[in-house]
Amino acid sequence: MTLLQQPAKASDFAQILQQERRRRYSLWRLLRSGFWGTLGVAILVMAVRTAEIDPQQFWQRLPTVGQWLQQLFPPDFSELPNFLVAIWETLAIAIVGTGAAMLVALPLALCVARNTTPNRWLATGLRSFLNLLRGIDTAIFALFFVSIVGLGPFAGALGVACHTAGSMAKLYGEVLESIPPEPIEAIEVTGSDRLRTFAFAVFPEALPGLVGISLYLWEFNVRSSVILGIVGAGGIGYELLVSLKLLDFPRLATILILILIMVSLIDALSAYLRRRLQ
Repeated sequence: MTLLQQPAKASDFAQILQQERRRRYSLWRLLRSGFWGTLGVAILVMAVRTAEIDPQQFWQRLPTVGQWLQQLFPPDFSELPNFLVAIWETLAIAIVGTGAAMLVALPLALCVARNTTPNRWLATGLRSFLNLLRGIDTAIFALFFVSIVGLGPFAGALGVACHTAGSMAKLYGEVLESIPPEPIEAIEVTGSDRLRTFAFAVFPEALPGLVGISLYLWEFNVRSSVILGIVGAGGIGYELLVSLKLLDFPRLATILILILIMVSLIDALSAYLRRRLQ
């Protein structure tokens, strides 16, 4: 009986040891999660204090916002022709900027994507460059180009192109990397060079995704181009800034209505075209 009981005791000891290890691991995991949770709460509290959040001041000033909203109506349409010209200027900034970004982003994406890049080190360096372009906001680029080319929509288009090229090239690269390797290998077996491989294997497979990304970023750029007028890059944003400075609320209401109509139409058009691509 003693010999038969010894394996049972050894098994019980191993089970107890395993349970002890699990308990210690659970305790360590609990302490670790508690540390990160405490650190997150501390960062949140410091951020609230740094941002000078004051709900009492907000509620005290809220009636002023209500008075402004009452002054928005009726809108003043006396300058409607000028506003329509400014709306078209905003659209032109988004169209030219997005188009220029497409021309730059496609070759960059080919160099960045792992399945099409000619050199791994080149791809690594370009990814860092694209992160720089994406990390700088469109308005910052527009301010920079305003100091070079002066006030006007040209600076806005350059700002849109620089920021969008970074985002577009990254997304284009992800689309290229998701292409199945079979069509590319089939073309390469025939002895085709890189240009023909791209034209007959890569581009047809990637085209729907590339067009969908381009439409989405163009839609985004239409909205961001409104803000560029505030930094001197032209468009309807400049008229919006003037109305805010003068507290001309009927004029401001007209501009906001036009912006809402423009953005809604662009969103609907972009969504329709993306559905057609699918």
